[in-house]
Amino acid sequence: MNYTDFVTANADAFLRSRNIGFEMLATLAHEQGFGDAQVLLTSSPVHGIATATSDIDLICVTSQAVSKGQMATQIHRDGQHCEILPIGAGDLQRAFADLALLSQRALPQRLAGYQRWDSGHAVRKKYLERIVYAVATDGRAHHLAHLPALIPVAAAQEYDAFHQSRICAVLADRAGEPDAARGYLINACLSAMAAALSLGGWVLSNKKWTLRRWREAAGPRMRVIDPFLQDRLTAMWSSVGELAPAATPREIAALDDVDRRLGLLTGAPSLSDAMPHTSAPCTQAALDKRSAFLIGDDGRARLAATTETQDPPADLASPASIATAHAASLLRSARSGALSFSLVAASSSAEEKEDAHALAD
Repeated sequence: MNYTDFVTANADAFLRSRNIGFEMLATLAHEQGFGDAQVLLTSSPVHGIATATSDIDLICVTSQAVSKGQMATQIHRDGQHCEILPIGAGDLQRAFADLALLSQRALPQRLAGYQRWDSGHAVRKKYLERIVYAVATDGRAHHLAHLPALIPVAAAQEYDAFHQSRICAVLADRAGEPDAARGYLINACLSAMAAALSLGGWVLSNKKWTLRRWREAAGPRMRVIDPFLQDRLTAMWSSVGELAPAATPREIAALDDVDRRLGLLTGAPSLSDAMPHTSAPCTQAALDKRSAFLIGDDGRARLAATTETQDPPADLASPASIATAHAASLLRSARSGALSFSLVAASSSAEEKEDAHALAD
């Protein structure tokens, strides 16, 4: 897939549909004091999925000093709603350098580093993603050279979301919650689709576009999805929409093959059957005999059962045979935030954890 041609053609088509040109975007940036900046058109217009009501999102890469908490400026001009956000050129250069380093690490480290990315970088990860695909006012996609570094990092996040939903689907099925199991299956399918799209080079973290991109990516002009995942996930999405409860265990079983394929493509084949978990330390205040008010280290409050939670099994071969009460207990802990099944926990090397932390410093 030639993403340079893809994004530039989409940008041109979008501007023609609005009866405006790149010169108008450059003028808006100049009026805001960014005459020296590289002005970038980003988001849905360059991905070819903009609608009649889509905003025009502009990023100005400038040599000027930019505050880390800088907000986008809202502008209305000739019926168009534009957002202009300045980003320091030095901050962007550092972000791309760190992204390249992160992309070379093992999957658990990629997850850990990207999860705390925003706390250590002036360029937030959602803007970093947008800039990679952005088209400048000279009509060129200057930053697509960083796409190979973005792909393994973004795909790891989607794979982790899929993996967690897969575990919860298994637990919900075992706990006798078929509706919840179906909900987790839907989340797992969408996350797997997003992971497959990212692996094909089409990274877009906004979930509202996942299904539309999935259908378009299978068309004759793109075909960026792994054929095995294309077939399995398309069939799965059709099945989880059925009303028959029998579809749930069948599709839960089908997740095994999807997980193995995604694990292989994301560079984590040894993790596909793992069930790592981390417990979130919380301050508890009993409300009654069955529930508690929890305040986690992240400062968020939750409700969870006060009954002692048993440890999860070591791998995904076991949940199908664990007791119903055990599965229900694990599911409550996951829902309350007291237990996480993220693959971040699969990293047991202290050196790896220190490296991931140093990246964000």
